Amino acid sequence: MLREELKERRCMTPEKTKKEEGKIVKRKGMFLFKRTGMFGLLSVFVILSMVLLFPHMTQAQGQSPAKPSKVKIPDIVKLATYDIGATAYTMYGFLGEAMAEKYKTKLRALPIGTDIARMIPVKNKQVEFSGQGGDVYFAAEGLDRYADKNWGPQPLRVVWLARQPGLVGIVKGDSGIKKAADLKGKRVPWIPGSVFNTFHEGLLAFGNLTWNDVQKVQVSGFGAMLKALVDGKIDVAMAAITVPPAYELQASPSGVGYIEFPVADKAGWARISKVLPALSPYKAKFGPDVSDKKPVECSSYPYPATVAYDFLDDDIAYFMTKAIHETYPIMAKKSDLMKRFWTLEENLALYESSRGLVFHPGSVRYLKEIGVWKSKWDQLQEKRLARQKGLKDLWNKTIAEARTKGIKDQDFPQFWTKKHDEAFGALSD
Repeated sequence: MLREELKERRCMTPEKTKKEEGKIVKRKGMFLFKRTGMFGLLSVFVILSMVLLFPHMTQAQGQSPAKPSKVKIPDIVKLATYDIGATAYTMYGFLGEAMAEKYKTKLRALPIGTDIARMIPVKNKQVEFSGQGGDVYFAAEGLDRYADKNWGPQPLRVVWLARQPGLVGIVKGDSGIKKAADLKGKRVPWIPGSVFNTFHEGLLAFGNLTWNDVQKVQVSGFGAMLKALVDGKIDVAMAAITVPPAYELQASPSGVGYIEFPVADKAGWARISKVLPALSPYKAKFGPDVSDKKPVECSSYPYPATVAYDFLDDDIAYFMTKAIHETYPIMAKKSDLMKRFWTLEENLALYESSRGLVFHPGSVRYLKEIGVWKSKWDQLQEKRLARQKGLKDLWNKTIAEARTKGIKDQDFPQFWTKKHDEAFGALSD
């Protein structure tokens, strides 16, 4: 039988051999395909089963980017900002240019000189946002100017935090004022209703001084304060190291000088922290007569903090956070200051390290969508929101108690502050 088969194969023509081999290859191919197909189907079944039974195994640790929301781009966004001449006013101007370039959205900025006055149009729903500084802490806690019966704890929500480039006491270079203690007997500005009064109180405290040790000079607003410094009507102005008038002084015959807050002066920092718990030591390396090789030891905090009230529509807050993030490359080309201090990294770092600041839900939604929101921040938000609720409840009880006890309006701030400190203490996370 074997001989016959071999004989038959030897007698095959090349065409017949190829034809028969083709059949063999085809059969083998069909067999191989069937085995591979069955194995593939089995593999797919196993993988799908694992996904359904153990979905967490298919996800990376942390929160993955979500599908972007479809949010209508507004034609106009309104914002109350610092007075003309302030660093924040200039930066919001660049933001407005960038938003117009990318989205055709107009940022309508309303310059207002004092912090509490800048909060009024936001509270009254005349504008959506306000550019604030250290005042957000006092507003959220209902302290200082916000201890008045007409204010109390404010339910503020953050949409973006930029880094303050360095809060410092600015003086003329030839003034002879080198440290905070040198301000004794000097002219220090006072702005009615402004957080800068507290800033100057902190500056004096660093030098172990009080308002009783200096000449209090009243000025109408932030811009007026800086002009008074340049004009020689006051001796110091606590402001950002990068304010335009600081550059004016640098170019003047007097030059520019700074009252620093050395981190090594622990006693000084202990005193200033009692007045301004939101401040932290910071080494400025950018500004007039300031560089990496010639830094200035000062302080910093979120500035400007772009904030809204809790009643702001989520989509508007979402858009504003998205707009600032997406226009950063445009702003960075327009301003070295914004390139350094308006980054997404600074925004998130300031939120995490800040004391009591709460992101708007719309902003949180955007940050989650781009995959940068940390799951631990959900608990941080809840903790800070719980503090705000507790503050509001205590405020309502204190108002009722003051009415029952006949506490006069002018005495109420002290009455409330005592209640606040007993129940909540200083600002905390």
